[in-house]
Amino acid sequence: MTSPEASRRARTAVLATCGLYAAYGLLGLVPGLSMVRGAGLVAAFYFLPGWLLRDEPEVQARYQVGPDGPIPPWSWRALRWAVGACLLVFPPFVLGFWWFYDQVCAGDLRVLAPALWAEQMTPWAGGLENYLERLCRGHSGGFWPESLRLPATWTATFGLGFVFQVVEGLFAVALAEEVFHRGYLMSALEERFPPRRRIFGAQIGVAAVLSSLLFAVGHLVGMAQAARLATFFPALVFAWLWRRSGNLWAPALFHMSANLLMELLLASTFRA
Repeated sequence: MTSPEASRRARTAVLATCGLYAAYGLLGLVPGLSMVRGAGLVAAFYFLPGWLLRDEPEVQARYQVGPDGPIPPWSWRALRWAVGACLLVFPPFVLGFWWFYDQVCAGDLRVLAPALWAEQMTPWAGGLENYLERLCRGHSGGFWPESLRLPATWTATFGLGFVFQVVEGLFAVALAEEVFHRGYLMSALEERFPPRRRIFGAQIGVAAVLSSLLFAVGHLVGMAQAARLATFFPALVFAWLWRRSGNLWAPALFHMSANLLMELLLASTFRA
């Protein structure tokens, strides 16, 4: 039976997530606040969980959102799990990425039929097709990219741009999002909805699905494109890594690596 404290923490976590994204969206309506609201969101991801659990240090430690600071404790085991996940997931993902755009950019949208049907019932009807039309203008027209092209941001400042992308991608994006969505939100939901199934060695349940769904919906606030809901699927991998490794650095490192891989694939597959 779920305790009243667990129910309260889960309810607070969901309300905090919805409120945070609502505030982020409203600030987007104010001109000139893009950098401020972005920095504010990152700060909230790191510090809001610890503040909400300020009277429960043992819960902070269990969720890895404190009590000594917002950065989770480092773990070499987490690094090994992140590297293993990259080696396992990235090769089929790359091939699937090239196959998908080879089909779509050739005009075959059958693979997207369910997404296009669902989008027609939203305020973003037609957005996905318009996005793909713009993107596919730079497609080479074949399965394999013509060459490996590094993103311009990587080669800026005599190559130091890549270092900046790694640091920013890890600490301002991946780790911040993992601390909040997996460390805090998912952990709080798991206490309300304990996982009852073991998948590849990790206890995963309704909480992983709900937190991943909120993570995906939150991405719509920054950019209202239905395609961004696809972040639901990598979020499930992040959730699995969190529970399988026992440390938030595993999903954070995999998350950052996946974002860098996507940048490389887009730069190599599509001409600017």
